[in-house]
Amino acid sequence: MEIPGAPAHDGPEVGSDPPAANRRRPAMTTAPKLTESIAARLRNEILVGTYKAGERLPAERDLASRLGVNRGSVREALKQLEQMGLVVIRHGDGATVRHLHDASIEIVRHLLIVNGVVNRRLLEQVLDVHEMLVAGAAHLAVERGSPEDHQRARELLRKLIEPGVSNAERAALFDALVDVITEASGNLVVRLVRNVIRPALAERMLEVQRRLASDAQGFDVRIREIDAAIEAGDAPATAAAVRSLVRERRERMLRALDALESERALDAARVPDAATGSA
Repeated sequence: MEIPGAPAHDGPEVGSDPPAANRRRPAMTTAPKLTESIAARLRNEILVGTYKAGERLPAERDLASRLGVNRGSVREALKQLEQMGLVVIRHGDGATVRHLHDASIEIVRHLLIVNGVVNRRLLEQVLDVHEMLVAGAAHLAVERGSPEDHQRARELLRKLIEPGVSNAERAALFDALVDVITEASGNLVVRLVRNVIRPALAERMLEVQRRLASDAQGFDVRIREIDAAIEAGDAPATAAAVRSLVRERRERMLRALDALESERALDAARVPDAATGSA
């Protein structure tokens, strides 16, 4: 299968004059996209088990031939996979697939949804980390955050339980609250881990959050507990209340996800039936 936009040679021509160099600029801007496309395809083949841990990937020349691209683009794509911890490249021995346990945390967001299917077990593990992250950040935010940080968090908390707030608005407010908490924690590592988890959850869970009950029933008690704990400067109480809120949201979100996946499975099953009936 060829990847559109592949250049016909392995590199730029030597000795080209400035006008020719200028004419090649559009092709140069597409090279990173081509490399990312190749890396994404090989990454997905590794994740679905086409290539297993300890197995060598085909040689650059063979991959280039199969994908209809040049070897230079394949080489750069393999380097991206190595940066993710998915392969190890040894001179003269090619690229060997590593065990997923040795991969970079960046790979989590690619593992979470493969070929449109949510990995439920991994999702629960990501939500476990999210719960620990937000609760721990809340503890630090109360201890280290400024009065302005605390005020911003309390304003968002109050908006979360205002009547008439839509599902989408509540999801955005909660996301903004977590941003304020992680920033106020003063911990760079917390913020970096948040940067990895956030896109991992965003693709499918944002849609799920919008499907949650539009009222704040069950959340308002926790939100008021968090607000009171922040006002009192009680870091442990804030962390405990935040953990409870995140856990309750987690359970609702998983139930909504199950309902969404069931609907999609039914819709997918109806398509062949409709085709058969129309025949």
